[in-house]
Amino acid sequence: MKKLLSILLAGLLVLSLSVPALARMGMDDLVTDAYTYSTGAEYDGEYHIPRINLPGPGAAAVNAAMWADLYEGYMYDVQYAADSGEWSYIIGIDYSWAVRGDILSVLAVVRYDANDLCDYFVYNVSLTDGERISDRELFAALEIDREQFNELLRQAVSAQYDAFAGFTDETFIDAQRDNSLSDDIVARAMPYLDADGALCAVGLFYPIAGPERCFQTFTLPPAV
Repeated sequence: MKKLLSILLAGLLVLSLSVPALARMGMDDLVTDAYTYSTGAEYDGEYHIPRINLPGPGAAAVNAAMWADLYEGYMYDVQYAADSGEWSYIIGIDYSWAVRGDILSVLAVVRYDANDLCDYFVYNVSLTDGERISDRELFAALEIDREQFNELLRQAVSAQYDAFAGFTDETFIDAQRDNSLSDDIVARAMPYLDADGALCAVGLFYPIAGPERCFQTFTLPPAV
């Protein structure tokens, strides 16, 4: 509770600082590359591992987690393929980040060469202490709860299927919709903020073509 209150209070403080004050804090360089690699191969894959430039052990722990997830999780295979002249099924790693109030949100994306498949990693961090925050703390800062988030996600996912109406069998669309909206799938969704400060989510999605299921990003409608 103490940490949650500090996040909310700090968010009000950050909002009161104004854009010039944020610039003095070095916001343009808040997240930069910890590591960059280009294969030099014909397909010229680009790989960028992010680093959060905040002081303290909290930010150091987040940076260590991102390095373990992204570099140690993927780059050994990429570099081996490049060195041996083989094709890597991992064709790129990139990231984006956003700030809203006291929340820094980093979304890292690992891209594959088949069916536009991607792995996603979300890191939500408090600017106050550099600590990684829980989904519950993120929701509290946005004045919603998990139940509201789940409902907003269901609306966003359903809108994807609504766009397919008339293009294929409606029974199949409804079945895929039900799979994507199941309680288990929705409960596993990862919230983050986009460049506009909007609440988004990474969730499993059952498409009407391509892989059986895949991870996808969704921009959620505003909470009312």
